[in-house]
Amino acid sequence: MLRTRYVGELEAVRQNLVEMGETTISLLAEAIQSVVDLNSGSAERASELEAKTDHQHRLIRDQCLNLITLQAPVASDARLVTGVLDAIVDLELIGDYAYEVVTLSASMKRRPPSQISAQISEVGAKIRSSLTAAIESWRKEDRDQALSVRPMQAAIRAECETLYEKLSQLVSSPGEVASYVDLLMISKHLERILRHVACVADQAADAAPMGETRSAEQGKA
Repeated sequence: MLRTRYVGELEAVRQNLVEMGETTISLLAEAIQSVVDLNSGSAERASELEAKTDHQHRLIRDQCLNLITLQAPVASDARLVTGVLDAIVDLELIGDYAYEVVTLSASMKRRPPSQISAQISEVGAKIRSSLTAAIESWRKEDRDQALSVRPMQAAIRAECETLYEKLSQLVSSPGEVASYVDLLMISKHLERILRHVACVADQAADAAPMGETRSAEQGKA
């Protein structure tokens, strides 16, 4: 009975991680929209989502610590708990960077050139898609899906670097330099978000059960 309860609590922690991931995905979407449309009203929504990710981080961390003290976890359980603890740190950092993107966008007085905003939107959409895949791999405990995320990182990072180089040239040209500096920072934040997305996927791969899922184990207990 104790084992059944413990497995159930492990499953609750995983589900809470998935919910935090969904909140982070929504926050990233607001960040991308804020660059494309400076009047989108994303700042208020992003603030609420960022506060929610902080609350979810604290909740999940406390749940994991309680699980560790409740029962000495077996190897597969330990992989899940430590993976969750690592993943929520990366998710919180993604949320922090996404909120900073919103803040930078709000400080810009002019909308970016259409070509730049389109490129940011495209890169952001790919990063968001990668984050969605990483969270889905946690939801489904799908090791293969988790492992598919990191190989996509190199191509997206190259797009981030191309965007940064283009903005660097615009900064050195006459005109609205301040806005381009903000866009430079935004492109760097997107690249940082991408790195943390890959970590979330790696942690899902490490935590995924080798055989049956924990929910199946619970059903047999």
